[in-house]
Amino acid sequence: MACAVHCVATPFLSLLPLVGIGFLADERIEWGLLLASLSLSSLSLIPDYLRHHRQTKPIVLFAAGFALLLIARLWFEERLHLETSAIFLGAALILTAYWINRSLCRACQTCRID
Repeated sequence: MACAVHCVATPFLSLLPLVGIGFLADERIEWGLLLASLSLSSLSLIPDYLRHHRQTKPIVLFAAGFALLLIARLWFEERLHLETSAIFLGAALILTAYWINRSLCRACQTCRID
């Protein structure tokens, strides 16, 4: 969820120094959040896949979303409209992956989430 909030807030990073939290615009923070997102997602999606529902759709959606975030970060940094679009779409795919994974777990009798 922190990744999604960060991704949506990225276009507003230019305003951060005005409110005293410019450190969030640091490149190391961005890469740290991307790595944290990958780690937390792996801890959530992969065990559910391996032990329970065996549906690849959440993993594929997450991989596509994460790839878009990487593409935005590596290649679209100088083109704000492309970067913002890729970040928004990537975050939407990641959130969709979580939502589908949760739905699959709710339907699964082994990993039932209430």
